[in-house]
Amino acid sequence: MAMTCHLREALPVMDMNVSSFLKYKFIEKVGEGLKSQKSLHAEELSRELNRFRHDIAKEIADLYLRDKIASLLSLVRRYVDEVAKALTELGYNLVVNENYVTLTPLAIGLRNPYTEPLEISVSWDPYMNLPFIPGSSLKGAVASLASLKRSKWYELLSSKEQASPIVFLDAYPVEVYGNGLLGVDIINPHYREVDGRISEAESRPTPLCFLVISKGVAFKVVACATRRWLASYKGGPSLEELKALIGQALSRGVGAKTSLGYGRLAPKL
Repeated sequence: MAMTCHLREALPVMDMNVSSFLKYKFIEKVGEGLKSQKSLHAEELSRELNRFRHDIAKEIADLYLRDKIASLLSLVRRYVDEVAKALTELGYNLVVNENYVTLTPLAIGLRNPYTEPLEISVSWDPYMNLPFIPGSSLKGAVASLASLKRSKWYELLSSKEQASPIVFLDAYPVEVYGNGLLGVDIINPHYREVDGRISEAESRPTPLCFLVISKGVAFKVVACATRRWLASYKGGPSLEELKALIGQALSRGVGAKTSLGYGRLAPKL
């Protein structure tokens, strides 16, 4: 695709993409530890790794400030538009093709292999060099809401016997309205194992840093239906109901930690 060479030019100023950058930095950190020949206790090693993860997450967040990725986001907008256009030419009708903006930080793909050295990761596309919301996560969130509402869309979105007539594309960031695309957040577990049991008296908070997608980031959300299915579609739930379910599911939150208010999105006004 013609986008390839342009994407290379638009990447943030760094020698390699983020997934490679993380692995390189992690190997470098391990090498420094071996050279020092300093024996660390388990707790000291844990603190060292936590400091490393905080510093590297902050470094990545600084690389993805709004002004540094403007050209990359422009190219991603073009890419998503090209994919949506190609799908319509292949026989799909667009059901939703809108920008949704994060109202709260978004934590998605916390066990993503491309950002594994962070321990608590973020869903990352190594080709685009950007975080994204997998289409499967969007579809799952909508199907879950449809189940709660006892909507017939649940059967159409979650059938194991036949392919779903509705396709959700991966959602990529296309605009940043705040200072940057990424931020650094923490999980702060208070308890640790002591002699095989959890001891409140011995508890010591151990903050674990992780990357999140910042508040004020617009994602292009695209869902489409096959025309063949639409031509034979008789009765049942309407496409308007599906559009409403998509909007409601995104407002409830996608990704991890939604019960704590993460991952809520709303249509761009």
